[in-house]
Amino acid sequence: MRFVSLVAALGLLVASCTGSEPGETTTTTTPSTTTTTEATDTPACLSGDMPFVEEGTVAALDSPGRDARAIAGIRWDPLEGCERVEIEFLSATGAPATRIGPVGVSMLAESGIVRVTLSDDVVDSAVADSTLNGTLVDKWFVVEDSEDGLTVDLHLNERAAARALTSTSPARLVIDLRGTGNDLPLAESLSAGGVVVLSPQAGVGLYPLQVAGYAAPEVDAVRLRLTDSAEISIDRAVSTLSTTHVWRAFSAALSDGPSGSVLLLVGTVNAVGEPVFTIEVPLDLP
Repeated sequence: MRFVSLVAALGLLVASCTGSEPGETTTTTTPSTTTTTEATDTPACLSGDMPFVEEGTVAALDSPGRDARAIAGIRWDPLEGCERVEIEFLSATGAPATRIGPVGVSMLAESGIVRVTLSDDVVDSAVADSTLNGTLVDKWFVVEDSEDGLTVDLHLNERAAARALTSTSPARLVIDLRGTGNDLPLAESLSAGGVVVLSPQAGVGLYPLQVAGYAAPEVDAVRLRLTDSAEISIDRAVSTLSTTHVWRAFSAALSDGPSGSVLLLVGTVNAVGEPVFTIEVPLDLP
């Protein structure tokens, strides 16, 4: 009797815990949640919150433990509304470098040039130049300067703003460019016959006349001539002999010469020592 009473009590307890009528089924349904990630069309060279700089210092970067010794190549990627330039580096063994070391990037706004200044550890380059004809980037040159080491000059087609960052393993310098919408003309750099002239610009000038630019790897000397309508002229040869396979910077200060409407002629020297002028800059000098 006690056993039967215990079974009955357990049955009552189970019934009271279910709280449901016999044959009733209780189902709990959790509404399904769908997470939708909207695809973004923002190109890499505009993404993120890193600011763009229109003039002056864009970035001063460094990475300890640097092993970059040469420029391996330069990539250019034109995207919607911006352009990206990536500079790759090699170590002393010829393998991809892991870190660049100190590097400065500046925007020479009036000249329309983004200049990359590399450390003294980077002494060579596997590439020298390229013409891109992009909306923003027109061409670039790797330039050796006896005082500043290697630099990379990006010549622009229009005024732009830039930002820069580095990556490691492999080492890369990334430069993003976007247009500013500023229609003011840029100073024109003239290039022909293996010579690029950055200054002077055509127009009014003063003595001493500063002539600066760079010459292609195969050019041993740049020839300068100032001449007027009366054929009064001065000549100057500037050595540009390079120890690497890149362009070589040159500069000269012409302390005196003809006055009035003057033509600055810039060129090279042929195999028999005769000047071959390929660039003309009209000037008005006192």
